[in-house]
Amino acid sequence: MNLHIVPDSSFINAFYDNLKEIGALENNRIVVRTNAKRLQTIRYELPFAKLNSGSFSEIVGDTSQYDQVFIHYFTPLLYRWVARNKFKALHWMVWGGDLYNLRELEKLCYGPTTWQRYVNKDWSVTKFLYELKVRLTQTPYRRQALSKIKNVLTWMEEEYRFAKDHLPLSADFRFFFYENNQAYHKIDELVTAKNEDHETPVYIVGNSGSPANNHLEVVNYLEEKGVKAHLLIPISYGDARYIKFLKKNLHYRQGTLEFVERYMKFEEYLTLLSKTDGLIMNTIRPQGYGNILMMMYMNKPVFFHDKNISLPDLTRLNIQWHALAEVSSGKVIQDSGSNKSRIANVFSHERILALYKELFGE
Repeated sequence: MNLHIVPDSSFINAFYDNLKEIGALENNRIVVRTNAKRLQTIRYELPFAKLNSGSFSEIVGDTSQYDQVFIHYFTPLLYRWVARNKFKALHWMVWGGDLYNLRELEKLCYGPTTWQRYVNKDWSVTKFLYELKVRLTQTPYRRQALSKIKNVLTWMEEEYRFAKDHLPLSADFRFFFYENNQAYHKIDELVTAKNEDHETPVYIVGNSGSPANNHLEVVNYLEEKGVKAHLLIPISYGDARYIKFLKKNLHYRQGTLEFVERYMKFEEYLTLLSKTDGLIMNTIRPQGYGNILMMMYMNKPVFFHDKNISLPDLTRLNIQWHALAEVSSGKVIQDSGSNKSRIANVFSHERILALYKELFGE
């Protein structure tokens, strides 16, 4: 029997569906850690409780009874719990925020302008109290907790190496991928319109209202290079304080800039992506891969910051990507068409199910 400690997230719905499809639900127990009185996002009736509460301990029971324990989104708030329990085999499923948002690592993920003008000044009582809580109740247990991890699970070997280079880890790498709620082959059914020819290129910039997108740097770069373009900035979710900051400080004189604020259903958002000429991701940390892989599957160019941690993995998988400098030519780039088959193969539903059988089957 395996145990999964998970947050209340939509990713868990697809995870649950895949476990069900391979007939492995009975071999995998999922417990949701949440402070809420009911599940907000997960649509299944799963046991849940506040971490470190009596109810949580009662639901989980003796952790040493499980063959494997998987922690999905290993935040610092779990350090003490992990240190105080015993495991036959403990694994960390990296979500990004649990690695790149660590206080000592986050500065590596921001451009200098974003860091100086926003992140370094982003102070709030809530943030201060959270950091104080972590420092007093969790940080003393960090080394002991991380030393118990047997495998780091992510689809990016570079992400694993980043974790090992910066944290006291001796864990091994295992390939794992959270499948999107929408399988890639179904994109063909939803996107039937032909690509539109734009006199002025239309680019999506970033994936959300997250400062890790380094919007200030990339828009300033495009401005300096004189790139004539229509920029769409998705901010339907993210950091509310940062979104307010962007609206006040982000401007583009070489073309037009439009904030996409309205939340869209998957089909509608996919249609929006399909009508653009590319996606610009100025992130250093891997982020927005739902958007990135959908764009690549549609053979749309994706332009990256040259320090993006995931680039060696894309290259290793023979997935075509573009440097940010390629945007400055002002020309619309048409990808060769190889990405669609590569994405469909590497992240196919069938491959994901085979992976799940290997990791979570009996």
